[in-house]
Formats: sequence, C-alpha cells, structure tokens
Amino acid sequence: MQKDKGFISYLILIIIALAALKYFFNWSIFDAAASEEGRNTITYIRDVLNTVWSYIATPVTFAWNEVVWPLLELAWQSLQTMFEWGRANINQ
Repeated sequence: MQKDKGFISYLILIIIALAALKYFFNWSIFDAAASEEGRNTITYIRDVLNTVWSYIATPVTFAWNEVVWPLLELAWQSLQTMFEWGRANINQ
C-alpha cells in the first residue's frame, strides 16, 4: 500500500481539477484571482505562507544542507559507481 504518492501526482491532480472546473462550470482561477476578493485571498495566503516560512526556514534549511543533500550526493555517487562496475563487468 503506497501512502506517499509524491508531489508530481498532486500537481497533476490539481491541474486536472482546474481543467474540469473550467470545462464543466466555466470557472477560471485566473478570473477569480482578478477579482477584489480573489486578490485579498491570494494576499492572505501569501502572508500566511511567509509567516510559516519565517518560523521553519532555519530548521528546513539546516535539514536540507546537513541531511538531505549529503544523502542525495551519496546516493548519486553510489549509482554512478554501480553503473561503472556494471560497464566494467558486462563483457566478462
């Protein structure tokens, strides 16, 4: 059972949902954002996200630089080593 489907699948789902809203209900996110209420909503969401980021920026940046990035580098180096080993042993 897969719990985490990933960011890309959610992004695709959002795009499909917006397309369905436009097709079936003739509702456009761009028209909604152009209205006064839409601009106020976008400003509110931006302010909330900026406030949240101001609290989590330091730990997230630390985790990225000290944990995630070194693990990605290790995984990439291991993958390259595995490919090199495979190329060297493919004809034997």
